[in-house]
Amino acid sequence: MRSEEEQTAGAASLGRHRMVAMHPRRPWTLIAAALLLAVLSVVLWMKWRESRLRSDQLQAELRQVYAEAESLRTQAIRAQQRVTQLERDFRSLSGGEGTSKPAVGPKPRQVR
Repeated sequence: MRSEEEQTAGAASLGRHRMVAMHPRRPWTLIAAALLLAVLSVVLWMKWRESRLRSDQLQAELRQVYAEAESLRTQAIRAQQRVTQLERDFRSLSGGEGTSKPAVGPKPRQVR
């Protein structure tokens, strides 16, 4: 049989063991991994947002460039038509000289 001191020491030891069992150790690796995941998520979201804004800006700039190119192409076609009309008017006013020769000029380029 055990003496009272051994029983008391055993009970105290058992009490400490129960307290440790009631308060398990924290999984620090899991906590650190969760925090790292949160930080990486925020960083990636910010980078995605920046790239999306930049993409929107570039698309707007591209639309503007296409509109300017179309305007210049239209102006060039109108100018070529005007030159052709003026050549016809000049030939008709000059007495019909060179009517057998059609006006050959540079063709307007197709812009895609």
